[in-house]
Amino acid sequence: MANNIPGNPWCSIWTEPRQTIRSIVNANPKFGYFFLTIVYGLPLAFNLVQNFGLAATVPLWALIIGSLILSPFLGMIGISIGAFLLQLVGRLLGGKGSFLNVRAAVAWSNLPNIVGIVMTFILLGIFGAQIFNKNFAEMQFVGYQAGVLFLAFLLESIATIWGFILLLCTLGEVQGFSIWKAILNVVILIVLLMALFWLVSWAFSGTGNIS
Repeated sequence: MANNIPGNPWCSIWTEPRQTIRSIVNANPKFGYFFLTIVYGLPLAFNLVQNFGLAATVPLWALIIGSLILSPFLGMIGISIGAFLLQLVGRLLGGKGSFLNVRAAVAWSNLPNIVGIVMTFILLGIFGAQIFNKNFAEMQFVGYQAGVLFLAFLLESIATIWGFILLLCTLGEVQGFSIWKAILNVVILIVLLMALFWLVSWAFSGTGNIS
């Protein structure tokens, strides 16, 4: 199936997202999916390690191996939920994309996560398990360490912005949307999720006050 995709989609998706995702979904919307679930899920796994403070009790090698094993499962869940919700909202706007095609758009738009993954391993080489400390972002560093952290933050910020641009382009292509309608598709979903989060928070806080 990959032979039916012209050129190298791993490279062209960065600069020609609409044409690339169209070639992918026409040939095989599942192409590259497993690798992309790792790319999506590994940063989530690292965040879990940091949020739960596991570096204080678990060896670094075990954290890395465990994160790699867990990453495709986290990626499949995250990508699938995101694709389902985007397709659901997109239908209200006249979107034509199937679930598999929207899922491919979401998965491929997260390819810039590779930048963050590479930077994480570079930081691991410099700071070790310290980067999984909950307070790592608040620590003070000087010299080359401060420079490396600034560069990592800059590159990850650029990659995040580029990933969002890729999402708008790939989603617009599979849904049959203009870039502005793709933005509307994403914005409506974000607003609905924020409203749901607010309602859930209000419900729990209200319950707590009554008791």
